Amino acid sequence: MSAKVDGTELEIARLWSRRPVITAGGRELPKDELGHYQLRDRRGVRTVTTTFDWRQFGPRLRVGDTDVLLGRPIPGWVRVAYLVLLVVGVGLGGALGGLVAVASAMGSAALLRREDRPASIVVAAALVPLAGVVVYLGLATALAR
Repeated sequence: MSAKVDGTELEIARLWSRRPVITAGGRELPKDELGHYQLRDRRGVRTVTTTFDWRQFGPRLRVGDTDVLLGRPIPGWVRVAYLVLLVVGVGLGGALGGLVAVASAMGSAALLRREDRPASIVVAAALVPLAGVVVYLGLATALAR
């Protein structure tokens, strides 16, 4: 994924890992002594981090005091549907249901956040929570024996 911050194009690789790689102009940004990326530009030296925004169900890039949502924003009704999925998952399935619900909501949101979003991606994003229900039922049945 990429984001433009104050005229600087930043590329983020391995976004979902614990340590994503952030590059500008094809070169990895330098890190400080704590291992945080540093962006040096006309505004000075600013720390660059990635976080997960639970309100948008997606990754967010923070450069100094500036926040940039990576990818497309997700419509409000879809976020409400994810919230219902999480509440039902925890309410009916306990911890295991909650874990499966969180995983399926994040996977579906990642599909919907793509820049190229043809109808097949939207259908796949709708099928991910259904696959989560099947996985939950399979795991719950296996653990109940």
